[in-house]
Amino acid sequence: MGKIYKMNSNKNLIFAVTHGRTGTTMVTEVFKIFDNVRSEHEPEPNYASVFPHVKSDPRNAIKFLEKKLSTIDSFDEENYIETSNVFGKGFLIPLLRMGRMPGLLFLNRDFRETARSLYVRGSIPVRSKMGRHFSADPSVPGSLPIFSPESLSDYQMCFWGVLDSYYRQLQAESVYKKEGGCYCWVNASDFHDFEKAVSIGSTFGLGVSDKEYAKKMHSEIVGVHHNPNKGKRNTSEVSAFSEEIEVIDRVAFYDPEFVESCLSSKYLSSDVVSYLRQD
Repeated sequence: MGKIYKMNSNKNLIFAVTHGRTGTTMVTEVFKIFDNVRSEHEPEPNYASVFPHVKSDPRNAIKFLEKKLSTIDSFDEENYIETSNVFGKGFLIPLLRMGRMPGLLFLNRDFRETARSLYVRGSIPVRSKMGRHFSADPSVPGSLPIFSPESLSDYQMCFWGVLDSYYRQLQAESVYKKEGGCYCWVNASDFHDFEKAVSIGSTFGLGVSDKEYAKKMHSEIVGVHHNPNKGKRNTSEVSAFSEEIEVIDRVAFYDPEFVESCLSSKYLSSDVVSYLRQD
């Protein structure tokens, strides 16, 4: 990865590679059932605050990550989890170049439901303040390639953003398979099951010393609706099926293998899969 920086640390780092509206807030809370863990969602220093600058020049990620790692290393806990959805969109590769290989949580949700949630919230890649701070930009190298993004509807931009995160997950998995990194593919629903949650934690070297107490904590956490969508945009005007087909068609001119990965996943809506499989 062309290492350019090394910071000594014994911390067990676990970061999410995902898009917003995938259950990160709830997942953050569930990780608190494990021993000797500090689990955070979007703490300071916050990736989102510098992300626009990182998209302009990825070298800006290095200085930010130095500060982030220094902050993390100041904590007493041996295990550090952070579920910010911005990390995987511009900070993972710089972190790998710095010689750190965190555990990765590839967190997903149905692509259409995620895109709808982003649209309702008004978090539109490139076009809204929230979108500029939390979503990738198709004009920036390393993003999922697509032509004429300026002609896409707001919903299509949201859908593209969700696909872009999946694109980065697949890229990260490829690197980790070669380098021997630790990662796990999950849905937010997996964390609603206590035993599954414990199993996911064990993948990253986490454990619970008091299982009954951890189970009680878990029950209380999953019984709460975390971070409900308070957006006011209406999706009734969105023709999700046809708009998603158009996005996928535009992407296929650049990366048909990625499109095939989407079709083989369980996250693309069945009507889209059925239509494209016919072709």
